[in-house]
This record gives sequence, C-alpha cells and structure tokens, in this order.
Amino acid sequence: MAVLIVTLGVGLGLTGGWFGFRWRHKGRVFSESDREYFQNLLYRAETAEAKVEQMEPELAKTSDRANILEDSHRVIQEELANERQFNLSLNAELSHERAHRKFLESKLSDQNEALDTERGRLDGELARLAKRIDENTQTLTESLHATRNAVEPAFAAASH
Repeated sequence: MAVLIVTLGVGLGLTGGWFGFRWRHKGRVFSESDREYFQNLLYRAETAEAKVEQMEPELAKTSDRANILEDSHRVIQEELANERQFNLSLNAELSHERAHRKFLESKLSDQNEALDTERGRLDGELARLAKRIDENTQTLTESLHATRNAVEPAFAAASH
C-alpha cells in the first residue's frame, strides 16, 4: 500500500507540475532571452535593409560602370581581332612580296650571267674584228704603197 501511495503521489506531482508549467507558459511561445535575440535580429535586419537601400544607387552606378567596361572590353577585343587579321594579311602579302623579290633576283642574276657571257662573246668577236681590221688595214697599206710605187713612175712620166 505504501508503494501505491508513493506511486500515486509521484504521478499526481508530475501531472500537477506539467499542468502548472503549461499554465505559466500558456501565452508565451518564446522565453525572454529568445525575445531579446529576435529583437536584436530584427534590428540588424532593418539596419541591413537601410544600408542596402543606401547602397542601391551606388550598386546601380557600379553596375552601369561594369556594363560600360564590358562594352569597352568587347570593343577592344574586336579591334584586336581586326588588327590580328590585318597583321596576318600583311604577313601573307609580305611573304608573297618576298617570294616575288627572290624570283626577280634569281631572274636578274640569270640575266646578268647571260649578259656577262654575251659580253664576253662580243668582246671576243670585237677583238677578232679589230685584229682582222688591223690585218686588212696593214694589207691595204702595204698594197697601197706597192701600188703607189708602181703607179708613181708612170703617173709622174705621164704628167710631164
């Protein structure tokens, strides 16, 4: 029986304590420390919202600047691409001109060689012609002297 009374007393005590706890906290979901914490959070959120509202014009300006910078960057990249393309075309044209120059130089050297060969041949021909002219001149001079000597007495006799 004593055990039953003790058990009944403990049961009634726990039940009364539970109902008392529920009655005391009936209107409150949060404790006072929780209220202070949430009020602090609310103040921080309102302060952050105010700062965000103050920063929105700056953010808009920054966003505009970023857009302008992106546009400028894109334009610069396009200009660089155009310059690269122009440089490539200039390099191709320069390579073509160098190849053409080499061709012309080789053709010129071939023509110089042919000209030197022809000049040597013509010099030989001129030397032979000069030699023949000298020989012919000497032959003519000798024959002219011989003819003069032979004709002079007859001419001299006929003229007197």
